[in-house]
Amino acid sequence: MILFWTLLLLSMALSFAFSPITQSILITTRQRQLSHLRLATTPDFTSTVLTPWAMDQLDAYADSVGVVLTWSTLGPGYRAVARAAHNESLILGYVEGFIRPAGQILHLDKMEIFQPQLKKARSEAPGCFDFGGVGIGLGVLMGYRCLWHGQQQGCSIAEFLAIDDEAFQHKRLVRYYQQAGFQIVKYVGDDFRDIPDRMVWGGCGTLMREDINLLMAKWTRLLSLMKKRADRRKG
Repeated sequence: MILFWTLLLLSMALSFAFSPITQSILITTRQRQLSHLRLATTPDFTSTVLTPWAMDQLDAYADSVGVVLTWSTLGPGYRAVARAAHNESLILGYVEGFIRPAGQILHLDKMEIFQPQLKKARSEAPGCFDFGGVGIGLGVLMGYRCLWHGQQQGCSIAEFLAIDDEAFQHKRLVRYYQQAGFQIVKYVGDDFRDIPDRMVWGGCGTLMREDINLLMAKWTRLLSLMKKRADRRKG
């Protein structure tokens, strides 16, 4: 009797092991393993380390795409402005903020890109303002100047608050800065514990932060990619 049940269980096990469903599971599992292996062994070209651009390189690149970058500081405050080279009365965007004394943090207070002005500039100067298909190109161009300033002032961290005064715009800001390399820290709300952050930022929203050296490395790769693509189109 024991032999009978043993043979029956063995027969069921073999039947299950070689059934089409089981084989499908095994194949899928194997494919996933191979996929993970390929991902692990594929060279990560985004991790290529490039030398950070000097400001004359940044200005030369800006000039090549029809942008004039102007820079000003007042005490701990700073401001980068992008203008159209063919008509400097056309302001395309700006970034402003200040160096926060406590912890040497680069406080990115505000970034604005004026899309109607950029559209007008492109219509007046065809072939210019080509950021190689990188949607955040103009922001990276201005922001890089701010990061460089922060490094020179001994800052190690850059922070930004995506203000939540309109749901759609808030989500857009968060997505934009995530694409730029920032990490979400927390949501600054109406809670009593968030009073210090609200006093610093002047409102509620998603607090985002990243190491300046990491941002510089990522943005250097982005700028190099933008330049390479633009040069290829011109050639």
